[in-house]
Amino acid sequence: MFKSNSDQSHYMIPLMLDLSASSVLVVGSGAVGQRKAGYFADSCREVRLIDELPKNPEELISRYDIIVAATASESVNATICSIARSQNKWYNSATGIGNFLIPAAFSEENFTLTVSTGGKAPAVSAYLRDYIGENLPVLPQMISLQETLRTELKTVVPEQKRRAEILRAVLDDSAVWQALEAGDGETALALSRRHI
Repeated sequence: MFKSNSDQSHYMIPLMLDLSASSVLVVGSGAVGQRKAGYFADSCREVRLIDELPKNPEELISRYDIIVAATASESVNATICSIARSQNKWYNSATGIGNFLIPAAFSEENFTLTVSTGGKAPAVSAYLRDYIGENLPVLPQMISLQETLRTELKTVVPEQKRRAEILRAVLDDSAVWQALEAGDGETALALSRRHI
């Protein structure tokens, strides 16, 4: 049986979601609204950015799956979120609490990294994202190597726990990282196979 966290006022978990069939409404076309609209632009069916709420916002909000309140006014953002909440929508506020957060994100060929401080310190999230991106430049190559090695291990190591130990040992092997940094994927793979 799973324990409910309903006694916690704001408990969030990280997820990766397919939003390709979703529509997003961002209210507030300033820098924050534009950045938040940009976050969804390549992954949603529709992203609409408007400067302010119309006179009857309930009808407009009802047409979208995800609502982002990004105006400079806390009271307007609270109104937007209240309407979205009453319609069981996903909603985010630039000036308050929503039922989802937009994390700092960094994507490369083989991975997406997201970092969040739960809305407490967005600058720290952005800093960590940038720090990891700058200090692990060969992470995409390590992911490719791990994918290759994992496929091989499934045919020669029947126990999942042992496969996980091997893959972790490769991650901890500085010689493998050095080979990747030198652009020598073949040597990195050969060094990785020593752990089998």
